[in-house]
Amino acid sequence: MPSRRDFIKAGAAGVLGAALVRPHHLIASEPALSLTASEGRVVFGSDQENPTRVMYYNQSIPGPLIRIPQGRESVIRFHNGLDEASSVHWHGLRIDNAMDGVPDLTQAPVRPGERFEYRLTPPDAGTYWYHSHMRSWAQLALGLAGVLIVDERNPPPVDQDLVFAIDDWRLDRAMQLDTASLGSMHDWSHAGRLGNFITVNGNTETTYPVASGERIRLRLVNIANARIMNLLFHEPQISVVAVDGQPVKPYAPGSGRVILAPGQRTDLILDMTGAPGDSSIIELVIGEYAYEIASFSYGQEVRREQLPDTSIALPENPANRLRLPDQLQHVPLLMEGGAMGGMRSATFEGREMDIRELVQRNKVWAINGVVGMTEEPLFRVRRGTAISLDVVNDNSWPHAMHVHGHHFIDDRNPGTWRDTTLFNRAERGAMQFIADNPGKWLIHCHMVEHMAGGMVTWFEVT
Repeated sequence: MPSRRDFIKAGAAGVLGAALVRPHHLIASEPALSLTASEGRVVFGSDQENPTRVMYYNQSIPGPLIRIPQGRESVIRFHNGLDEASSVHWHGLRIDNAMDGVPDLTQAPVRPGERFEYRLTPPDAGTYWYHSHMRSWAQLALGLAGVLIVDERNPPPVDQDLVFAIDDWRLDRAMQLDTASLGSMHDWSHAGRLGNFITVNGNTETTYPVASGERIRLRLVNIANARIMNLLFHEPQISVVAVDGQPVKPYAPGSGRVILAPGQRTDLILDMTGAPGDSSIIELVIGEYAYEIASFSYGQEVRREQLPDTSIALPENPANRLRLPDQLQHVPLLMEGGAMGGMRSATFEGREMDIRELVQRNKVWAINGVVGMTEEPLFRVRRGTAISLDVVNDNSWPHAMHVHGHHFIDDRNPGTWRDTTLFNRAERGAMQFIADNPGKWLIHCHMVEHMAGGMVTWFEVT
C-alpha cells in the first residue's frame, strides 16, 4: 500500500486526465435527464498500466453534476446498467417519499437492465448529492455518487461557482480498488471503510485558476464511505453560508477549519485576496499530518482592486422558516455496539442474540437494543408532529446520523438546520424536527458500513 506520506501524493491527475476543474453538468432545462449506472475502467495515474475497475454514473467519477431549479419538477430517468440491483437516493432533498430511492422501503430495487423515473420537486435550494442506496457499503465505495445542486432563484453574485466532491478510495499496490476487503467485519465494527487515496472531483492535487479580487462560492461535499474530512483553508477571507444545503448567517470557520462527516455539505464564500502569481492550498488534516488535496493558483489578472460590498447571505429556504414548538414528542435513540463497545446482546429478526451470534450474521450495531430494519417503525406519528430524537452514542466510535426526507435542528448548535450530524464517542444530543413529510423514512449512520452492520431504523409519517 502507499505509505502514509504518499497518502495524497500517490495519485496523479485523475480519471479524466490532468486538471479537471469542474464536473460536467446535466441541466434540468432538458426535457428529462438521463442517469446510467454501469461498470467501467478509469485511470487514476499516468503511470498506471492497468485501468481501475469502478462503478460510475454516466461514465464519470464522480457522477455528473446535476443542476435543477428550486420548486419545479425535474425528471431524472435512471437506467441500471449494472449486473446487480441498485437505486438512487437524493441525499438531503425533502421530496415525495416514493422518490427517496430506498429499496424495499420506498421502491422496489431497480434490477439489472431496468429503469426507474425519479420526479423531484425540491422546495429548498442548496447543495445536495446523490448515491446508490443498494448495498451502499460496496456500490458507494466503487464510485456510485455525484453532486446535485438546486439553484436559488436569486443567488448572491460570484465570479466562480465551484464544487469539491471529496472522496477517498482504498487502493492496492497496483492502484486497483481493494475489493477483497469490501464487507470486512473489521471495517463494519470499527470506523468504517477508510481509504488511502483522496480525490477532489476525481482528481488529486488539482490546481484551480483564480484571479485576485474574485469572489468564489465553493460547495464542499463529503461523498466518502466513512472518512471524516478535516479541511484546512489558508485564504483569510472565508465565510460559511450554508450547511447541508440550508442557509446560515455567514460566519468565519474557526482557524480556517471545516469538518465534514460523511454525507455533510458546507457552502463557503471565498474572497481571493492573494496577489498575482500567488498560490493557496487546501489541506486534509489527519492526526498530526496535513496533506494538500487541492490548490488555487492566482493568474496575472486582477479582477478588482477592492472586495465586493454585496451581501453574501443566501436567500432563506422553506426549511429555515419552520419553527419548533415548545412541546416535542421525545423518542430515545441509543446507539450501541462496535469494537470495544459494551453491547453483549441485541434483538435481530425478532430474536435476542448474543454478540458472537450477531457477528456471525455480520451484525454488530444496534439502536435501542434492536439491530437493523424491523417490521414496526421506531415511531409512527401524524403529519405535523414535532419530534425530538434524543441521541446517546454509547460506544467507542463516531457516527454521522442522517434523517431522510426532513431537516432537523441539532440542539448542540441551535438555529442550524441539517440532514446529517456527527455524534462523537460518548456524545449526547437531540435531533429536533417537524415530521411533515408523509411516508416511510430512514434514520441511519452514514458511515455506511455501520448502517450495513445494523445502525439503521425507520419512522412513518401518516
